[in-house]
Amino acid sequence: MKKVHHCMFVDKVSPLVHYVHMRKKVELPEVEPVKLHPVFGLRPGLIILISLLLGALLLFFVICVMPGLISSSGWIRFNLNTVNTAIYSDGKYIGSSEGSVYRLPSGDYTFDFFIDGAPAGSVDYHVKKRVFFTLFAHRTDEVSFQAENTTEIEKAVTETFTSDVAAWSEVIDYSDDYHFPPLFSSFATNAEALGFADVKDALYYGALHITSKAMYDDYLSALSILSTSSTEYLSKQLEDLSAVLEAIYSENVSSSSAPAENASVKAKLSDGFYSYEEMTITMGEETSLSYPESNTAPITLSVDSFAIASHPVSEYEFALFTEAVPYWKKSNKAQLIEDGMVDDNYLEGISLSSSVMSGRPIRNISYYAAKAYCAWLSEATGKNIVLPSEVEWYTAALSASSKSYAKSLVAVDNDPTSPSFMMGQLWEMTETPYIPLMRIGDYSKAVELSGVYPYDDIIVKGGSYINTEESISRESVGCVDKSATSPYVGFRVAIR
Repeated sequence: MKKVHHCMFVDKVSPLVHYVHMRKKVELPEVEPVKLHPVFGLRPGLIILISLLLGALLLFFVICVMPGLISSSGWIRFNLNTVNTAIYSDGKYIGSSEGSVYRLPSGDYTFDFFIDGAPAGSVDYHVKKRVFFTLFAHRTDEVSFQAENTTEIEKAVTETFTSDVAAWSEVIDYSDDYHFPPLFSSFATNAEALGFADVKDALYYGALHITSKAMYDDYLSALSILSTSSTEYLSKQLEDLSAVLEAIYSENVSSSSAPAENASVKAKLSDGFYSYEEMTITMGEETSLSYPESNTAPITLSVDSFAIASHPVSEYEFALFTEAVPYWKKSNKAQLIEDGMVDDNYLEGISLSSSVMSGRPIRNISYYAAKAYCAWLSEATGKNIVLPSEVEWYTAALSASSKSYAKSLVAVDNDPTSPSFMMGQLWEMTETPYIPLMRIGDYSKAVELSGVYPYDDIIVKGGSYINTEESISRESVGCVDKSATSPYVGFRVAIR
């Protein structure tokens, strides 16, 4: 063994002494090198390269090819000229027209298109099988279909728009999670694409339901779309209403003008009915033109001669009706509900009897039941028995303006000069539809259009015994669904 020498160096600057240790070099034994032998005559490096290439190809196949082979699918998108268009394949709904991409098994298809429920035509198309890169990208084919207008399509589009806008008008405030759908602009898009000749009445009826800024903004979008089309859409009524709406939503108009004074209204009693001559009546009060305050904005209307019942229809009178027309009996409620005539509260808590002359006003009946009662009584009496209009009811209420508010169902009125219980007791149905902006638009035109387009609500007047006299006046406007029943709503009849 050799000795390890320690070399010592003295730093002339520093007193420190540094030692450097020298280690002996270790010699390893000789080992025979490993040699890789060729396989099938191929060098090992080449085999490794081939293996890597095969692995890469396998990975490519698994990721980029095999999913397409397994799925046997293709992707398509529909290019349509209309919106709100439902797409069916072999009778099965697959989606709508609003830009979605659909994955379908490859093969031959017949796609059927329906616009707001009306058939618009069909297209035959072969969906191609896509193989490569289906996990990462969808090569999408485009299926084009250009619908053409028909009477059935135009009717469906118009009715869907008018019924939807009436329903959505009941919501006057929208949150980030609850948006107003593009009803006006969708209607305008379809009207333009299909070449509707004239949408003046439908658009005006829709504008009469604008109860929020969201609806108003959508309405302005519709006007912009229609302004570049050949479709007739402007009317004098729409221009006037648009001016009021612009003022409301720019906050330039705050209230209506004061209403005109009505002349004294007198009534003549005959056979249980008070009759009124033809006259002009102003309903309403000075109020904000913004909805819902605009419900009581002033409106002046002409009233033809009419007569109105001295009291609301009683339980006894309604019992005679149900005995004569069994369809409206309480025992047939399930069928009435199925037919959409009433709701589950029909005649709830009321025992009808034709042997007990109950003078209590009938309640928990629907508008449809009241109309059926009028039809039965018309046939029985040979007179034109109807529900009063809002202005007819208001005229009768003016003649009874000196009477006190009825605060119970069994109130007594000994004054024969005017109808009893016009105010209080029960809200009373009218035949006038409830259209939100009819008071600041063309009232008569709104009523006319309600006979063309569907509506669900009617105006009720007078308040009920659970309301206070301070909160309800002749001007108050309530509304109920035509199939709804309430313990606080009844009706009286009129003759024209």
